[in-house]
Amino acid sequence: MNYDFIVLGSGISGLSTALMLGEKGYRVALVGTPELMVLVGGSSSGILTYHMDEPFIDWSLRTLDFYKRIDGKSILKAGPSLWFSPSEPFVRKTLNRVAEAGLKYRILDSDQVRELPFKTVEGEIIAMAELYTIAVGRLFKGILKIVGDVNVEIVEGWGSLKENTVTVRGETLRGEVIVAAGPWSKEIVNLENTIIYKCQAVRLEEPQIDYTIIDDVKGYYASKTEDNTIALGDGIKIEVKEPEEAFKPDNCVVEEIIRRAESRGIISKPKISYTVSAPCIGTGDSYPLVGEVKEGVYVITALDGVGFSIGPALAELLVEHLTRGAKIPGELDPKRNIGNKNPIEPVDPP
Repeated sequence: MNYDFIVLGSGISGLSTALMLGEKGYRVALVGTPELMVLVGGSSSGILTYHMDEPFIDWSLRTLDFYKRIDGKSILKAGPSLWFSPSEPFVRKTLNRVAEAGLKYRILDSDQVRELPFKTVEGEIIAMAELYTIAVGRLFKGILKIVGDVNVEIVEGWGSLKENTVTVRGETLRGEVIVAAGPWSKEIVNLENTIIYKCQAVRLEEPQIDYTIIDDVKGYYASKTEDNTIALGDGIKIEVKEPEEAFKPDNCVVEEIIRRAESRGIISKPKISYTVSAPCIGTGDSYPLVGEVKEGVYVITALDGVGFSIGPALAELLVEHLTRGAKIPGELDPKRNIGNKNPIEPVDPP
């Protein structure tokens, strides 16, 4: 079968890329298991964060516009967040950019900090900002519904790439290939200087919290989820050789995440509902990989745990490059010299 583009991967980046290409009139094959991704995605905490440096903030705001276009009232929920940070310049720079987009924020003064029901650390900066959480299951279903109305054919299965052709369950697909398979991208194309690691979180039944917490001082996040549990997650990286290894949680990491939240006073006597562990992929300079790997083969991956915040914006960059020749920023070039550093989080102060 011949297509203009073949997208390998049905996560948020693959779905967004296929949708945008289909809307432009191209014939697209989306290879993956979208229905499974709806179920898996529903376990995500789904935070649309802009607690990052540029250009990540811009990508996050562009992603927000994409979600609003899909069905913002259904999939987005605005609420207050508390951001604990050790870096005042980083906080002010970030929130000034957010304010330009019309989102609400304020840095708490000493009296407001004392009123918080949490333990604070001397010298830290605390900001309250409007933050969106994402109903991930509804988001995926919304995209899939629109994809069905444009020129996108969903091909169920796992695709293998060989010499610019894709094979799915014995069927050969031909066209320009876009690999958006998350951590599995490394198995499909040769990606240097990347690391696959466990993204881990724990879900708690009690107590409920009124804020989404981004704690860059103690190192964790906390957020309400669609199933009314509290998600606690952390950037502790445990490297794995194969993505499948990452689905088994590490109990020591779970205990450490809970300890950090307890030390802040976010939770007390936690009751674990369940734990979540999934593979993530990152690079040594924190920037994703977006662009051409070899002639006719492109990649969009290494989103380092913030895929729901930046994936659709990066898909837009790639689609504009493929259809109009727009330039992709050099810091995203998959062929760039990254070095052998371990990945750092995009949310870490520079």
